Amino acid sequence: MKRLILVLPLISLAACSGKSDSEADDNSGTTGTGETDSGEPPADPFPNTSCDDYANPCIEVLAADNDTLFETVNLLEDGMTIVLDAGTWTLDNQVTLRGASGVSLIGQGMDETILDFALEEVQTNGIDVIGDDFMVQDLTVKDAKKDGIRVEDSDGVILRRVRATWTTPESSENGAYGLYPVKSSRVLIEDCEAHNAADAGIYVGQTQHTIVRRNLATGNVAGIEIENTQYADVYDNIATGNTGGLLIFDLPGNPIVGHDVWVHDNSIVDNNTPNFAPGGTVSIIPAGTGTVVVATRRVVVEDNEYANNNSSDIAVFSGLVIEGNEDDWYITNDEMVGDIDGVDMDSDEGGIFNYRTANIVVANNLHSGSGTAPDMSNLIEREIGFLLGLVYGDVRVDDVLYDSIGESSFSATDASGNSNDNHICVGNNGAGSFASLDLENLAGALGESDLSPDLLFRPPAPFTPFDCTELNGGPIADITLD
Repeated sequence: MKRLILVLPLISLAACSGKSDSEADDNSGTTGTGETDSGEPPADPFPNTSCDDYANPCIEVLAADNDTLFETVNLLEDGMTIVLDAGTWTLDNQVTLRGASGVSLIGQGMDETILDFALEEVQTNGIDVIGDDFMVQDLTVKDAKKDGIRVEDSDGVILRRVRATWTTPESSENGAYGLYPVKSSRVLIEDCEAHNAADAGIYVGQTQHTIVRRNLATGNVAGIEIENTQYADVYDNIATGNTGGLLIFDLPGNPIVGHDVWVHDNSIVDNNTPNFAPGGTVSIIPAGTGTVVVATRRVVVEDNEYANNNSSDIAVFSGLVIEGNEDDWYITNDEMVGDIDGVDMDSDEGGIFNYRTANIVVANNLHSGSGTAPDMSNLIEREIGFLLGLVYGDVRVDDVLYDSIGESSFSATDASGNSNDNHICVGNNGAGSFASLDLENLAGALGESDLSPDLLFRPPAPFTPFDCTELNGGPIADITLD
């Protein structure tokens, strides 16, 4: 193999934290091109940034010098910056970063530095990280067999101006997640892109204190997904052309109880891509879904633009829609991570049940053109879409749907006959329509010939008794990463 030269020598490699032979073998990529997409070598391999911009230790690596790249990431130092040149890297194994904090991996831009993992021989990620105060910036990860960029068990994570993508649209063989910080804290994802993931393009899960802003998610099953996360500020994002645009939910078995999620000023439009997930929770999402809020609490969805999502714009559902066994949602006090101070939970002396969706505010969103063709493609896998199609028929599906599971009373005709025990507030969402579904009984009537919107509670604005406008317990506090 042709071996290129580092612009700066490796610094103090002998003093770096070493890796075992088995760990080193995880970084054994062997091929590269060092060319731009045009096939020509870049005139200036570091046109936008170089080690001149960073403190030592800093290493510059030329494309095609995979040996040096993998040698460097196997011998990391605290505070090291790795600058990749402009060009397409052809890699046959993931780039694994372990054993150091304050590491940065920086390219020349999403269109200039492209890490292509199409030749990976085993099911591995693209970039795989465990390390505090980690940053990846200005590059593209392409065609990873599993996740594009996975960061786990880390505190202080920045994903900035990075793209995760797969070449083939709507393929169940694509990797599951594009950008995937999980079990972490103080996470910032900004100015990034994610395309064609078979699960979620941009995902934050089991995490505390997160900001997700100014990102683009297209062609994924779930565009942006906030799962089992506490204190998340999600704004100025565009989710379009996905199966579901922006999802906020908890799953059973995860130890962090999601709460205090603020979703605002996003554009969630035209999310009608057929569901191509090979399995998992997202496989039940009907095509044409804007936002779902499931098994979580203290969530505000406001000032967003919703348009042309064929099934519906916003659905607020109990976790029992995902998993009907209440015991599967039990988290013991010893297992629980994070805090639930001020959060109303169903509980006993030993722990809590995490399926209830409560204390949700939907306000001041724009709605247009949605709910015209709910996804009836698969009765078994996407029962909700099929049911909406049967119930609404030729009538447009309402913009905001509430399943009413857990409510003490329901009436399709009388506002006073409906409880709002779960404190679901749509009083300031008058630009859209609203329906309470009585979903549990409605699903039991599936197959009957007289299904119609008359079975639903569809009050006029301000949607009494769901006309509240504020969270119980006060507003979500400012979310920072300090």
